[in-house]
Order: sequence, then C-alpha cells, then structure tokens
Amino acid sequence: MQTASHISSPLGASPAQQLAITPRFWPEGWWKLMEYRIGIIPLPAYVILLALITGFAVTGKVPGEISMAIAVLAFFGFTCAELGKRLPIVRNIGVVAIFATFIPSALSYYHLLPRPIPTLTTDFTKSTNFLYLFIASIIVGSILSMARRVLIRGFIKIFVPLALGLVAAGIVGTLVGTVLGLGAHHTFFYIVAPIMADGVGEGAIPLSVGYSEILHLPQGDLFAQVLPPVMLGSLTAIVFSGLLDRVGKRFPHLTCEGRLQVGEEDEMGPVQEEIRDMWTSRTSRRRALPRSRYTCSG
Repeated sequence: MQTASHISSPLGASPAQQLAITPRFWPEGWWKLMEYRIGIIPLPAYVILLALITGFAVTGKVPGEISMAIAVLAFFGFTCAELGKRLPIVRNIGVVAIFATFIPSALSYYHLLPRPIPTLTTDFTKSTNFLYLFIASIIVGSILSMARRVLIRGFIKIFVPLALGLVAAGIVGTLVGTVLGLGAHHTFFYIVAPIMADGVGEGAIPLSVGYSEILHLPQGDLFAQVLPPVMLGSLTAIVFSGLLDRVGKRFPHLTCEGRLQVGEEDEMGPVQEEIRDMWTSRTSRRRALPRSRYTCSG
C-alpha cells in the first residue's frame, strides 16, 4: 500500500497546481457566500431584497401583493433580530424578540420609514389576518410534535396548576391595582384581562372590539388604553423567559430537558425505530473492525 510519504502535499505543489487547488468563486465561492445568513435569508438574497425594497420605496409604488409583503416583513424582522443577536449580554434574555417587535414600531412612529412600507404592512395585516395562521401553526405544530402518551399524562398533571395559576394571577393583579388606587374594575378589565388574553392580535384587539360594542365607545380609544399593558406584559414575559432559559442551560438538573415528565422518553414509530436500530448495529460493527485495516503499511 502507498504510504503517506508518497502522497504529494499542496505545500510542495507548483504555482500552477496551487492555482488549480484554490477554490473558484463560481460555484464554490458562491455557495460559501450563501451560507452566511441574516436570520434565514442568505446574504446574497438579503442584498437583493434591500435593493428591491429601496427601489420600490423611492418610486413610492410598493406592490401590495402577498409576495412583496412577506419579503418586506421578513427583511425588516430578521434585520432587527440580527441586531439583537449581536449584542453580547442582553441577547440571552430575549432581546432578539424585543428588537424585532419594538424597533419597527419606533421607526414607524417617528416616521423614519418611507410611507409605502408602513402602509403595505398595515393593509396586508388587516386584510389577510395572517397572524391567526401563524399563531395557530406554532401552537398546533408544538402540540402535534409531542408524544401522545406523554402529552395526555402531562396535560392532566399540569392542568390544575395552570388553572390555579390563572386564577391567582387575576386576583393578585386586581388587588395590586386596587391598592395603588386604580380601582378593581379598571384594573381587571383594562390591565389584567388584556395581559392574560395573550398578545395584541389575540388579546388587545378582540377585547377592544368587544368593549366597544358593549360600552358604545370608539374602538380606537379603548384599544389605546389596553395596548400599553399588553406590550409591557409581553416585554416582561420575553425577559423572564430568556432568564429562565439561561438558568436552565446553566443548571440542566433544574429542567426536564424539554420533557413534560421526568423519566419519559419520546415515542418513536416503527420506521424511526428501525432506522435507529440499523444505525446502532452499523456503528457497532464499524467499531468492532480491527484498526489494522485503516493503517498504512510501509
């Protein structure tokens, strides 16, 4: 067999051979460049999106179709998230989600964005209600990805603590607001209930619409009252979730490693089990082979 001394090294190659070994930009360099991403957007596609959005904004004619709306939302959302991801300390406490939520709002409030961009975003969000699909996909996907047996047993165990926690949170929040002089009625219906209703699309907007129908008041005024507590509650939840995630990674023994119950294993179908068994047996046979087969003789 050929030994390592007979194999030519790139260091001893001629300049022509070294030039041939050097990877070219196309296609090797291009695909390497595609590996750099802003969020999930490859860097070349990100640059193209920036040029297209800038061109449409300058002309003042941004198409309102779904492909353009998704491109605009993805571009600005992942840009803000990438900025938060680069911060050294606060990135571990959920600043990525905070940046993606509040920076676009601030840019729109201070009129730092071209007018067609906020108009496109507002019209697309109101006309399609895509947030309902997005939220439903996250919730349903998270539930369906869990093992059925573990989910049923875990839900039975956590249902009572969750229900008691919701009742306790409502009582404590109302009492705190009453003690501070806000009144029990105002505290519960305009602070506690919107926060517990979960978010803007699922909490603040439906509640403001319902309050408007019952009280015969403008929906915009009621929405302006319930929105600040909802945003403060979301910000607090993001920060504390990031802190808990940080604590769980630093002290793994305090968590169940993503499982609802201690000691439970994820269920695997017959196909997955067969693949696992095949991989295990193949790895065992490979480890059992003598090392002399992989060594070079002189």
